[in-house]
Amino acid sequence: MNKTHMEDIIIHAVQTSPEVEPPVDLTRRIMSRLEPKRPPFWTRLRLWLLRPKVLTVRPITAIPALVMAMALLAVVYVIDNKPLENSGPRLATVRFIMHDADMHARNVSVIGSFNNWRADRSVMWYSRDAQAWILEAQLPPGDHEYLFLVNGKQLVPDPDAPMTSDDGFGNRNSIVFVNGEHEQTL
Repeated sequence: MNKTHMEDIIIHAVQTSPEVEPPVDLTRRIMSRLEPKRPPFWTRLRLWLLRPKVLTVRPITAIPALVMAMALLAVVYVIDNKPLENSGPRLATVRFIMHDADMHARNVSVIGSFNNWRADRSVMWYSRDAQAWILEAQLPPGDHEYLFLVNGKQLVPDPDAPMTSDDGFGNRNSIVFVNGEHEQTL
């Protein structure tokens, strides 16, 4: 017997069978056997948080809560604004000096590892008395490489630096050592 002949027999049996009403309590019996599926905890929590809630507050009960909240904020503010002892590395004042008696430079900046090699962060000022460009900067402890940037173009190592380092691009970077609160020299 082939497949189409079997399908024809089934179709004929369905078409010729009498229509019978299902029992009256069939739906109730099926539904009573089904157990409701409980959603996971996180889904229930999310639904609870997203469902609108009605909150009733009486002024007599809100006043103590507001007073407690303000007291807590005041305590946090006082604790947060206390100066911390030894909260980080102590900065040391380092003086950079580039002598320029003939005033060849129009502007000079110190660029280095301590200011991400940005000239706008460490612009020097010219002292006529010292005949030099001067900058005092606060630096954290460690060794810092730097150069003088003259007129926005020319890189000049510090001739008074105790040590230099090759930067890998054919230039020599000056090095300043800072230890605690003082600039160190070799």
